[in-house]
Amino acid sequence: MRDPGQLKSLRTLINRSGSHLETLQLEASIQAKRAQIIESLLPTELKHEVATGDLNSGLLTLYVAQAGLATRLRFEEYSLIDALRSDPLFRGIRRIQCRVRPRHHEQNTVVTKTIQPSIKAGSSIQEFAETLTDDELKRQFQQLAARVSGSLPPDRT
Repeated sequence: MRDPGQLKSLRTLINRSGSHLETLQLEASIQAKRAQIIESLLPTELKHEVATGDLNSGLLTLYVAQAGLATRLRFEEYSLIDALRSDPLFRGIRRIQCRVRPRHHEQNTVVTKTIQPSIKAGSSIQEFAETLTDDELKRQFQQLAARVSGSLPPDRT
């Protein structure tokens, strides 16, 4: 017997009939089954590119990473609907909408150029820096010259 102050196990909470966690677990399993069914109906090149969303009021939402894939899926809409109508998990399906939602790693990918060091350009900037009378500006140009040439600035040696 469990002590009244003892915490319940996660399995006990999930399997308790009528709980919010049980409802959430049921909804998650329905979503997973829908995703499997849709994946099985898609052409091979689209199988891993489509994520299944909700089915609300007869409208099924599918998510793709690129607009071109959404266009291709729109051409498949009627054949998908015909294939899904007989499945009880897709009862009442009338339309499919495709939404473009780029994957996180695709959104955050920034291409940065790496500049190759140039000793000639660095020496030109250094020569210009020697002509300056303002000490702070001269120091900044010397740092720029060092960065461009690929060597450390004079104050960091």
